[in-house]
Amino acid sequence: MNNKPQKANELDILTRAVQVLKFETGIQIEIQQTEVRMQVTDNQPADALLAIGPDNKEVFVEIKRHAQHLNIGAIISTVQRLPGSAMLVADYINPNMAEKLKQENIQFIDSVGNAWIDLAPVYIYITGKKQYKENTIDTRTHTSRAFEPKGLMVTYAFLTNPKLLNYPYRDIAAATNVALGTVGWVLNALKAGGYIHEGVRPKHRQITDYQKLLDRWVEAWPEKLKPKQLIGNFTADDTNWWQSINIQDYGGYWGGEIAGALYTSYLKPEIATIYIPRGKQSELIRDVRLKKSDEQNYHAGNKVQLYTPFWPVPVNQAQVEHARPDLVNPVLAYADLIATADARNIETARRLYNEQIARHYAEA
Repeated sequence: MNNKPQKANELDILTRAVQVLKFETGIQIEIQQTEVRMQVTDNQPADALLAIGPDNKEVFVEIKRHAQHLNIGAIISTVQRLPGSAMLVADYINPNMAEKLKQENIQFIDSVGNAWIDLAPVYIYITGKKQYKENTIDTRTHTSRAFEPKGLMVTYAFLTNPKLLNYPYRDIAAATNVALGTVGWVLNALKAGGYIHEGVRPKHRQITDYQKLLDRWVEAWPEKLKPKQLIGNFTADDTNWWQSINIQDYGGYWGGEIAGALYTSYLKPEIATIYIPRGKQSELIRDVRLKKSDEQNYHAGNKVQLYTPFWPVPVNQAQVEHARPDLVNPVLAYADLIATADARNIETARRLYNEQIARHYAEA
C-alpha cells in the first residue's frame, strides 16, 4: 500500500488554493514542483515549490489538510524548518488562526481565498472568508485511523521504540495497552500513509521518514489524545515548588517545560506538566497545596497541569539508558513543548530533537 490518495488530496488543496488566490487578487502564482527534497534541510521534503509575484520568488510549501488552533505549534515548527521563504497551504484557516500565523510570521493561503503573503512588492492579507460545504475537500483517508486516540498510543510506542514494529502483535498490544485487533489496523493505516515500509522478509518493518511521522503524531496529540488524559489544572503558591520534590514518590513523571529544561538545560519552566497515575494525584495536591484553577487565575510560573499516563503503568517508556526515570520520554516532552506554540518552547523542542530524539530513535 502507498500514500497516493493522501498525496492526491494534498495536491487538490494546493491547486484550489492557488486558483482561488489568482481569481481573487490577480497575483502571479504558479506551482513549480511537488515533493521537493532539499539537502540544506537534511533531506527534509517540502510538499511543493511555488513561484510568486513578478520576480517569481521561490516559496517552499507545507500542506496541512486541517489547520486547527490546537495544532498550531506543530504547524509553526514544521513550516519554520523549511528554508528561505516558506508558506502553509491548508483547506481552511479561520480568522483566529490567521492572526496567530501572521503574528508568528508564517505566510499562508487556503482553498477559500484567505491568505497572508509578505514578499515585497507583493503584500496580501485576506481573512474572514468562510468555508462552505461545496468548498470542502474530502481529505478522509484510511491513514487517519493511526492518529485517532488508540492509534496515537500505538504510533507513539513505535516512535519511542522503532524495534517494536517487528514484535508479535500480542507483544505490541501489551506494550501499548490496546486491544490486539487495534495493532493490525494501526499498522495497515501507517503503511497506507507511507509512514512505514514492510519488506519482503518477515519482521522487516521500518519507519520510512521518522521526522514526518513524528510531525504527524505531534500535530494530532493535543487534539485527539492529550485532552482525554487531563486530570485538571491547578496553581501553586511557590513557583519553584517542583525543584524540592521527587515526583517519582508519587509515581509521576515531569513532562512539558520541566522535562524540556532538564533534558536540555535551556529553558526556565513557567508551566509544570505532570503525568501521574489516577488516584495518586490527591497525595501530590495535598503535599504541594495545589489549588484547583482555570485559565482566569493562572499566572506565569504557578501553572500546574496534571495528566494521566497513556502508556502502561508502572512500565515507563522514559526508562531507557539515556533518559532520567523521572521524566517522560523525550518524544512526549517534544510534543508537549511544540503544542504550546511558544517560540522559546519550540526552540527547546528543536534542541531536544537534536540532542536526544535524532540520536536515539530517528537514527535507530
